[in-house]
Amino acid sequence: MKKASLITLTTDFGLQDPFVGIMKGVIFSISPGATVVDLSHEIERHHVEEALYTVGYAYPYFPEGTIHLIVVDPGVGTGRRPLLAESEGGCFLAPDNGVLSFLFDRQAPCTVRAITSREHMRPEVSRTFHGRDIFAPAAAWLSRGVKPEQLGAVVSDYTRLNIPQLLISEHGIRGEIIHVDRFGNLITNIQQMHLEPLMASGRELIAETRGKQIRGFYTAYAENRSDQAGMIINSFNLLEIFCYKESAAEKTGLQRGDRLHLLLDS
Repeated sequence: MKKASLITLTTDFGLQDPFVGIMKGVIFSISPGATVVDLSHEIERHHVEEALYTVGYAYPYFPEGTIHLIVVDPGVGTGRRPLLAESEGGCFLAPDNGVLSFLFDRQAPCTVRAITSREHMRPEVSRTFHGRDIFAPAAAWLSRGVKPEQLGAVVSDYTRLNIPQLLISEHGIRGEIIHVDRFGNLITNIQQMHLEPLMASGRELIAETRGKQIRGFYTAYAENRSDQAGMIINSFNLLEIFCYKESAAEKTGLQRGDRLHLLLDS
């Protein structure tokens, strides 16, 4: 048997129910030597966009050839297809609901297949648990050395989500809060490289959103001991709004999807 590959799991199942454990049981039944990493099982229920950003920013830290399994699937049991996407970063298994848009919008080549091979599914496929019956077996068989083309034919009519794009001008940057982590930090889609031209001016950066102004740029959370939110570049090189030892989301009332305008103090 070919040495098993690394498999990551991302779901909105949580850990109260046995769903995650059952998927692992299916994987190990087919590929006993597989290594399974839990990326996250706390994606907000049915929130495809949150899964998209979670996996999109995490997968580059895994070895080439990793199999990434994503089950956030409000359309389970409908006509939506199970997909397998191949890229230089590895293989990605997910429902056809746009959760793989971070791959589709990259410049690197990406081959997408619809998983149709019943031989590589469980004998009985339920209408409510494709994570167990389709995706986990497919990931396990891939880790055993089954070729992607054995799972299904190439397709091109897969679903894409409209990922919020930055608006960059001489007056500043317009972005969006894309994630709120468990600490209440507000993570935006503004990257460090987008900020550098503004920061080079030496003037103070201000974030304006929903009638609020956020001032203060820090290099460590503990630098901001005030009772006001501040800004920092996080470990993914994204602009983040935070409050030291408090939830910025609770403190400011801001949430995922809120737009913000980053500009220089006049």
